[in-house]
Parts: sequence; C-alpha cells; structure tokens
Amino acid sequence: MQRVTRDHTVPVGKRNACLEPVATVRLGERFVVETVNFRTPVIRAPSDANPEVYREREETGPIHVEGIAAGDVMAVHVEDIRPEGHASGGWWEDPDVASFLKIEGGQVHFPGGLTAPVRMMIGDIYVMPAGPCPNPWDNGGNMDFKDVCAGNTLHLRAQRDGGLLVLGDLHAAQGDGEVLGLGAECAGEVTLRIARDDTFLPERPMVLKDSSFVCIASRPTFAEARDLAARDASKVLARLTGCTEQEAFLYCTTVGDLRNGAVWAIGGQADVPACVGLEVPLPARRSGGQAPP
Repeated sequence: MQRVTRDHTVPVGKRNACLEPVATVRLGERFVVETVNFRTPVIRAPSDANPEVYREREETGPIHVEGIAAGDVMAVHVEDIRPEGHASGGWWEDPDVASFLKIEGGQVHFPGGLTAPVRMMIGDIYVMPAGPCPNPWDNGGNMDFKDVCAGNTLHLRAQRDGGLLVLGDLHAAQGDGEVLGLGAECAGEVTLRIARDDTFLPERPMVLKDSSFVCIASRPTFAEARDLAARDASKVLARLTGCTEQEAFLYCTTVGDLRNGAVWAIGGQADVPACVGLEVPLPARRSGGQAPP
C-alpha cells in the first residue's frame, strides 16, 4: 500500500498555492497518509507538548489523484485513522501552555484524572483552490468538523486537475466547535480511498454518513454560512429525491441539525470565516421507490 510520509508537508507560506504533488494515487486505490502534530511532529513525552521552538502546523500533501479533473467531485472515503504518539490540548492553567494528553487504552487522559474515548478525526483537509481564498472555504480547509472521521466520506469539488489533496491536523478527541481552537492535537496515520462522485455533486464540502449527510459552508458571518449550508443541502436532497429545491429547503430547515465546525474565530478574527454544517437525514426512499445511494 502506498504511503505518503509526514516529511512531505505544505509550508505555511505556501498554503493554497503549492501545486507540485508529493505523490500520485489512482481512483479506488487505498493509501496511507502520515500527519504531524502542530508543535512537534510526534508527541512522545510531556516536554514535546511545549517545545521551546516549534514550527506552525503543516499538512501533508498535495496528493494528485489520477482521473480527477477540475470540476469533478471527489468522494474521499476515510477508512481508518490511527494516532501516533500522544496528544496536546487546550490550556488549563496558563493560556500559553498546552496540556500533555496521554493516549492509552483507547482513552485520552486529561489533567485531573478525566478521560474521553479516542475518536480520531481530520481537522484540516482540502483541495488546492483555483486562486487565493480564505481558510476554510469552498475547497475545504481547517474546518475542524468532527464528522470527517473513519467510516464517513468527505466530498470535495476539485478546482484543479488531480484535485491536489492536502490533509492533517488530526484530533484524538474534539466536540462540535473546537471551542478554544485546539482539540486533542496529535500526529497519526490516515487510510483513504478516493472515488469520483456522480450522485451528490455538492458545490462545497459534504460529509456522507450512514443515515445522513452534512453540507458544510464557510463564510464571513455565521448567518451567511448557515444560509449557504441550507441551500446546498436542499440542492443535494432535491437531486436525490426528485422533489423541488423549495420542497427540499422546507424539509432541510425543519428537520436538519445545525452543527458547528470551528467556532473559536467567530467574532474574534475578521479574516477567519465561520464554518457551519447542516446535517440532514437521508430519506428512506426517493421518487420511483428506490432507496438513495
């Protein structure tokens, strides 16, 4: 199985502008991507959580996908995510100090004897945009949306030939919102398989789960992101069921669950958009009596 190692990362200054792929994969091929932690490549000991000198977080990639052209929707199947080493998390005494979070026995161990189950997710995943854009945006990015996890499929619309996929910022635990701007940050290994989507065709990031889908939108304000996620979900549902977009909009905005990606920047950093997802149950059947994909 091909492995994209963690020494192939996008420098912070070249984010959204690194066009030279570090690896090439085929549609349907299973491959592994190694990622780094944002302060220390891999946290092995408590001292690694607060190194004297550290680089800004870098993500692994870009990865060229054969058979993907600009405009195609990539279905990124997340098959497995495994942590490497331990994690570091949000401050608990000093805002300049990160806590060392030991990963052991399937649990993340917090200060004070508190624990939480390890639930790995990908905080930052995107395709290279056609031009400059905020982060996160329509191409994905640092969405910190916890449903980008093993067993689910992230849909991203390619803006360049080959997609040029980049990912990292793994968290061993994180709730909706990433309130402090830090999850249980850790390095890890992600097993992926990419297909071309011909069914859902979202314009922006969408996560397909077992019985629902989540349309994710990022815009300068929460209201703009919320409304765009609702419109996107309505288009997807109308395509699946054969109903009108107006009918789908009523359904989505009535029974859909509004979810937060990273909320820590809302109202605090003007250049960081609000990230919002609308989760909508997949209908049991669509027009013609056929179950949706």
